[in-house]
Amino acid sequence: MTVKQRQVFYIHGFDPRGASHYHRLYRSQAAQQAPVNGLHINVSARRRNSSHHHQWQLSTAHTQSQYHYLGWDDIVRQHWGKGWRQIISDFYCFFMLYIANGNVIKFAKASRQQLIAGLYPALYLLLGISVSGLLAYRGASIAYHSLPPSHALPSVAAYGLSLITAVLILLISLHGVKKVGSKLAVFWLQRIYAFSGKWAQGTIPELDTRSQQFAEHIIRAINNPENDEIVIIAHSVGTMMVIPTLAQVLSALPQTHLSNNKASNKPGNENFANQRVVLITLGQCIPLISFQPKATQFRAQLQQLGQDPRLTWLDYTAPTDGACFPLLDPITSCGLTKAPHAGPRLLSPRFFTLYHAARYKKLRRAWYTMHFLYLMATDKPGPYDFFAFTAGPKRVVDHINAPFREL
Repeated sequence: MTVKQRQVFYIHGFDPRGASHYHRLYRSQAAQQAPVNGLHINVSARRRNSSHHHQWQLSTAHTQSQYHYLGWDDIVRQHWGKGWRQIISDFYCFFMLYIANGNVIKFAKASRQQLIAGLYPALYLLLGISVSGLLAYRGASIAYHSLPPSHALPSVAAYGLSLITAVLILLISLHGVKKVGSKLAVFWLQRIYAFSGKWAQGTIPELDTRSQQFAEHIIRAINNPENDEIVIIAHSVGTMMVIPTLAQVLSALPQTHLSNNKASNKPGNENFANQRVVLITLGQCIPLISFQPKATQFRAQLQQLGQDPRLTWLDYTAPTDGACFPLLDPITSCGLTKAPHAGPRLLSPRFFTLYHAARYKKLRRAWYTMHFLYLMATDKPGPYDFFAFTAGPKRVVDHINAPFREL
């Protein structure tokens, strides 16, 4: 089947960068991918429909795809504190919700990579503050003892000088800790853990309103019979945002038979038949919420997706991506159950087959880039092709059903 008209909905991760960044990223990477897959995509200018909804047109020889950016970067920015007050607050939240309650054991069993990724910011922060304090103490001691003994210089002045020295060294050291930590994405990771913990506690109500708005956009696209395919793509923390969104979509649309045959000719009744609607999760980190004891509503929504066979769900994670839960079923891993032919199909993009060896070796060391590799051009063709999924003439399921090695 050739797709003539497609609607793509993209939900980004915990990223304060907005639609303009992702529009530029798609346009540049699609151009780089063209020699690899032979798909020449004309990417139109970005159009702003609302503060959280932008779109652009993807045109190829046979297919027109509307690419919808569903943004929540404004909410991210509200939780993107850069000062030490916010850094300490995030650390406290992380410690209480992941360490003190013993949740770290569950994460360790689920993914060793995520255990390391979670503890890495905390260890860096503790080490950085400790070293800064030690340097400040040593500097103050040296400053105090470097003064020549003199009756003209009261001891209070010596103490004052050492205090000033300590404060200056501490400020300089902490500035260095923050600067290096930002380059190493230390605080990005810590913000994600703290944000996810607050989300699980139900203290970010604006997320419910935003997911409802996202659901309304997707429902309209599904109810439009002119759309041959609807592809919902969520990346990173966006894979958590898509769970309540699609739970509302499934609840709003009428039920269909469990087979691929259309139940009737009524508009909307066949919406999920024949794998017309596809969810693609990239680099998912859903357990950051689903493992939290108080996230009962989120688990109920996750269970809903795992019990509905109308939705084709492809979950791509790379074992080399240190910021995801690679090849871990987000439903069964938190004690939920799946219905037959429902829930995610666990896949690996197998990045090592899509890049030249020398380049892939460098990419492996750039772990932050590795987490965004799902959205980028490759050196070689393969069954995973983000741009073919979103703009190509074939349905996503036709790419997946082609011969490939599944993990």
